[in-house]
Amino acid sequence: MTQAKTEPKFSRRSFIKGAAALTATGALAGCSPAAETLAETGEAPVEVPETKIFAGACRAQCGQGCYLNVHVRDGRVVRTTAGHFDDGSEFDRICPKGLSQPARVYSAERLQYPMRRVGERGKGEFERITWDEAIAEIAEKWKGYTAEFGPTSIAFFLGSGNTATLGGGAPEGSLMARLLNVMGASRVLPDRDIATPMAWAYMFGAGPYANRCSDSINAKHHVIWGGDIAVSDKQRAHFFLEARDAGAELVVIDIAYRTMASKADWFIPVHPATDGALALGAIHEIFEQGWEATDFLRDHTEASLLIKEDGAFLRMSDLGVEPTETTTNAQGKEVPVDPYVVWDEETSSAVPLAQAKKPALGGVPAIEGIAVRTEMELIREAVEPWTLERTSEVTGVSAEDIKHLAHLYTQEGDVQTDMKFGLNHYNNGMYSSKCVNSLLLVSGQMGRSGSGLFTGEPNFGEGNVQACITMPSASGEVPQGVGAILNWTDFCNNIVPTGKKLGEDFPIKSFYASCTNVVSNQTDQNKTLALMNQIEFIVIQDMTMNDTALYADILLPACHWFETADLRVRYYTNPYLLWNEKAVEPLYESKPDAEIYRMIAEAMGYGDFFQFTDDEYLNVVLSTPYGKENGITIDKIREKNYLRCANDPTIAFEGGIFGTATGRAMFYREAPMPDYNMGQEMDLEKEKLAVFWEPAREADLANPLREKFPFTICCEHMRTRAHTQWYDVGYLKEFEAQPVCRINPEDAAELGIAEGDTIRLYNDRGSVTMLATINPGQQRKAVHCPRSFLTREHIDGDLARTTFNDYNQACRNQSYFDCAVAIEKL
Repeated sequence: MTQAKTEPKFSRRSFIKGAAALTATGALAGCSPAAETLAETGEAPVEVPETKIFAGACRAQCGQGCYLNVHVRDGRVVRTTAGHFDDGSEFDRICPKGLSQPARVYSAERLQYPMRRVGERGKGEFERITWDEAIAEIAEKWKGYTAEFGPTSIAFFLGSGNTATLGGGAPEGSLMARLLNVMGASRVLPDRDIATPMAWAYMFGAGPYANRCSDSINAKHHVIWGGDIAVSDKQRAHFFLEARDAGAELVVIDIAYRTMASKADWFIPVHPATDGALALGAIHEIFEQGWEATDFLRDHTEASLLIKEDGAFLRMSDLGVEPTETTTNAQGKEVPVDPYVVWDEETSSAVPLAQAKKPALGGVPAIEGIAVRTEMELIREAVEPWTLERTSEVTGVSAEDIKHLAHLYTQEGDVQTDMKFGLNHYNNGMYSSKCVNSLLLVSGQMGRSGSGLFTGEPNFGEGNVQACITMPSASGEVPQGVGAILNWTDFCNNIVPTGKKLGEDFPIKSFYASCTNVVSNQTDQNKTLALMNQIEFIVIQDMTMNDTALYADILLPACHWFETADLRVRYYTNPYLLWNEKAVEPLYESKPDAEIYRMIAEAMGYGDFFQFTDDEYLNVVLSTPYGKENGITIDKIREKNYLRCANDPTIAFEGGIFGTATGRAMFYREAPMPDYNMGQEMDLEKEKLAVFWEPAREADLANPLREKFPFTICCEHMRTRAHTQWYDVGYLKEFEAQPVCRINPEDAAELGIAEGDTIRLYNDRGSVTMLATINPGQQRKAVHCPRSFLTREHIDGDLARTTFNDYNQACRNQSYFDCAVAIEKL
């Protein structure tokens, strides 16, 4: 739906004369209508071309998904403004990134035509070729690899630089995902932001995990734990500020005094990667004072479940009651139902959980000779060492603040916790996240208005993914499915260098990445670069000549988001489906991502699998149960270019009913499984109980490594970029011009560093050279550096060269913050 506007007509001279007259009379202060005061000069008015406004969406993976107005004049995008939802303005937002979109459309970094590498990889030496030549060369190579090594020798990396339905990389139901499934190729997972969501799933079961934004006003306290909302999550910052202005207390727990901390009523600085220890200390204090939410723990968690000495749950079969029912497990197999046993205090007997009137939380006698303990007793035992003194020593938080935090969560009304991904970015991130989850459960701050988690605004999601990727071809043939799922670290460190996976032959001959910049955005850049030089044939599809594009053998130019129509998906801060109209024609020879996927499919002989219109495919995406029930179609979305899809509850786990098999939150798993398999050794005892915590790999202050490399780096988000997107917008560099390292004044003085000095951060993996800036908001021995600059924007090296890409034993997560370095002045 396009609206046409006509700008007012006036000459520059008449405007200047009119403005002078207004100033002389003081009328500017009152904003009098210009028509009453502008002088007539007789000059011909300047003809201003008609401006048309198209519906747009910001499609970077900052998680915001803002609705934009795209202003077009003479076939060119001239500016963007915030779009308006007519059912409320709480989500009408635009940030500097959205406002500067026109500069991305007309960036000098735009890829203009397909190219073939002619020089050394990484040097950016290419020759121009035609689209026909590019697609033919890709198809020839891939057909040869498939014939000799199988389709899994071609590895796809689906990035998040274009989160649209048809042309996106990351969305599971995009045309790239369909092409991958049709070919039976390998998919390489980026393995980012896994730890905190894995902890939610471990303890709460299926989501959604967060109360909706409209509930924020009902909390008496907001605790933002591990994130700088005002920078990383701008769309939602106003909800916290409005709640604060209405009387709620705003608490920020972070490793540095940053923007959101400056808005808080109470700021709690914590040592890097010790958030889980802080939560355990608060739980210990809660137990000491008898403040735990006993009724909530008994009625809405599995704290009463009984555990035998071998670590397994006590079940009715242990008491001689054989299962009589079956259920279907996640693998689609029928399995027996063997109920958990609890001790019912009202009947003083062991009964199935579902039959208990008052499950005991402790003090259970041996049952038929079987010694047991409750989950609650294991929790109390695990937090016993976390006294105020020990917690303060580990976290740097004072004993008084720990006591205050425990009191806040249990004695001062409803608390809503926004657990950000700062906790996620350490090697122990899942452990810290589970400990914070446990604090919420022990204090009963879940399942009701004004409490629980506030992580985002659930919406429609990515749609009917399975129907999209398994849809038969026009002739009825079914796609092969993904040939293999590969973890980034395994792919990078093992599979590509050795040609083997878990000891079996697994050659990788080609790498195809779309909508991503793996060289800059994955950890341990040196290993990424080695990977890029080991693969025989690399195809990169993107808008600009970023770090990864430099390593392509064939480079495919994708158009900007405003140059093609698509449906915006995968965001977490507003409840709308957004239609992105095509506002202008693609520049140069660039093409929509979706069209490129179709071209490759046709050349590979899979064109029959793509014999559908865009609308037909989008309607399949929208055919979820919710979509069908509410008659959601792409035509319905296009009526206003957006559609509110509030299909998730306002209150997550309302009434204390969780998404687990028992309907209760879980503290314990008897047989935990890692979420990846690289043949790693496992200490399963670490993964069983939610209140387990261990120090980070390198950020831990007590690690002997810190004698050699005494500083930790927080590779933080930038307010002017989404990962490395917007690197090519010149005027945003006026705000964040180049990489800097923010360092505490005392640390700087010890190293002889002054504001603006050139410094080198280094460890055994690599180094980066940048400018120093002195910031008293930094903790001692912890520095902050923005992580969204390209390699060529650094003085030398790259921040990503100092990080590691190894995983926690159970969680496949990139650890962007868990990085120890030394610093020297140059």
